[in-house]
Amino acid sequence: MASQLDILHRGPLTIILRHPEVLERCPGVPIILVGLKKDLRDDPVAQEEMRKRSEKFLTAEEGEDVRKRIGAKKYLECSSLTGEGVDDVFEAATRQSLLSGDHKKQSGCCVIL
Repeated sequence: MASQLDILHRGPLTIILRHPEVLERCPGVPIILVGLKKDLRDDPVAQEEMRKRSEKFLTAEEGEDVRKRIGAKKYLECSSLTGEGVDDVFEAATRQSLLSGDHKKQSGCCVIL
């Protein structure tokens, strides 16, 4: 399962709040945490907007900390605008699916949040 994290917001409360719900509905399913909108870190307009609000982009290190806190298998970042990292996300999800558990038993749970 892939969970997403918007790198524009430092407080990843959405993920942390939804995490117990996901675990309840899909117990034992590996989680890959994905930071979205990676391209905005290099966008002057987005940087200025963040500066005006006295906010900072979530760093990769902070994303990794969230990964550890929620017990996700991996933290990746991507940009759907530029395509950077998107293939890596799907490759990691596919690889994790192949590496995890008994494939004969269908849990019926495949979630991308």
